[in-house]
Amino acid sequence: MYKLVFADLDETLLADHHVPAVNLQAINKAKQQGVKIIPCTGRGYDMTIDVLKELDQYDQTGEYLVGYNGALIMETKGPKELMFNGLEYELMKQIFEYGKNLDVCLMVFTTEGCYLFNANEDEIQRKTRQKSNFKVMEGYDIDFLKDQRIAKINYENTDMEYMAKIKQEIEPLVGDKVSVTASSSRYIEFNKKGVNKGVGLKWLADYLDIPIEETIGIGDNYNDIDMIKTAGLGACVASAHQDIQDISDYVAKRDYADGSVAEVIEKFILKNSAE
Repeated sequence: MYKLVFADLDETLLADHHVPAVNLQAINKAKQQGVKIIPCTGRGYDMTIDVLKELDQYDQTGEYLVGYNGALIMETKGPKELMFNGLEYELMKQIFEYGKNLDVCLMVFTTEGCYLFNANEDEIQRKTRQKSNFKVMEGYDIDFLKDQRIAKINYENTDMEYMAKIKQEIEPLVGDKVSVTASSSRYIEFNKKGVNKGVGLKWLADYLDIPIEETIGIGDNYNDIDMIKTAGLGACVASAHQDIQDISDYVAKRDYADGSVAEVIEKFILKNSAE
């Protein structure tokens, strides 16, 4: 019996920043059987509040969030921080300085909020829809970040051919110091080395004393790979990149907007419980 379902948010659990009704219906049925649904996301806590409210998991004892690709784990009651494994300032600065010469929006995520440098209107609107606690910065002064806890830094551009080239060029320079992933067909994400959604999944499963074999991980993109590989059952949405499909135990027939998360829950939790 699966007891924990870790679900990526964007392009997995969510469609246009909301949980589709078909997913909510399946999730509520799974909860009635004692299954916990854990948002496992690149977003920070402030960017998940509306999602937690839709799931009826906001400010609740025994409800959890894995944020910033595994750099932050919280119980939503309070909220209460359980674990934080952030990026050192000097390492973030190295990645930031490299990005200043690229055609990207630089996004520094701290536990205080998100700071956008060289921001474009598309990303500003996206952060607004996500209700992120963000600030558009003028220039490239980051000295004020020395005293903040840095979760990660992102590069953003929707030209994924350009982004793939950047990722290929920068990985040899920093890949031994940070975890480098891609997501949402617009981001290159840099976390502390060893930080990923799979590690976050295992940490929370251990914290809750639940065997890995009783966990499900559902995602769609490259920052979900470690979660999908680590979970007892790794699944992905129908539109996931072929690389993601290849490492998944189960590829949903539905896409995320049509309820791929519901499909996985129905097939591996609700159907099994009825047998």
